[in-house]
Amino acid sequence: MPTGSYTVLATDGSTEATEDFRCAPGPVGWRYFSEVDTIDPTPHHETIDVAVDADWRPVRLRVDSGDHQLLLEADGTRLAGWRDGHDIETPWHPEMHLDYLSPAFNVITCRRLTETSEIEVVFVDPYVLEPHVVRQRYERHGDEQVETPVGTFMATRWTYTALDSGREPVWTSELWCAGDVIVRYERLFRLERYEAGASGPRLV
Repeated sequence: MPTGSYTVLATDGSTEATEDFRCAPGPVGWRYFSEVDTIDPTPHHETIDVAVDADWRPVRLRVDSGDHQLLLEADGTRLAGWRDGHDIETPWHPEMHLDYLSPAFNVITCRRLTETSEIEVVFVDPYVLEPHVVRQRYERHGDEQVETPVGTFMATRWTYTALDSGREPVWTSELWCAGDVIVRYERLFRLERYEAGASGPRLV
């Protein structure tokens, strides 16, 4: 079970949040659980719990940001659950992806994709936990050694672009995925602590 912690970076490079995580193969596929302490938009604590099936397709997402709670479950052509105690359902089909402000969701997408792709994504807005559909692009560059604060990994490098993020210019960044851990993510997440456990990627 890989465990570790990330620093979440603000746009000026300062620390905006910390995320302590653990992940492992589960009964149906893979599961990631994390605790987040952040100052954005106000100081609060979050819990993130996401599970996928053996093909890395989202099965269940639970997020609790203190003032808001969200549960979404995928069932064929439905992604439904509740937000703050009220029923909710979003557009969904089996080829869609799921995203929130955590490296877990980049792992899930990278493990599903085998080549450069533009994808349709249900993105959950941080803190308020409101889902909406966006488009993203993942450009695959291949495997390489990458330096991180915890050591060197062999990882697959991707360029991530939020195609309709509402920002000008659009948000884009380089990230590296090793096994089931994002080991480096430029300008957003920095891996500060890591233990591979029995199943996690190893340092080289």
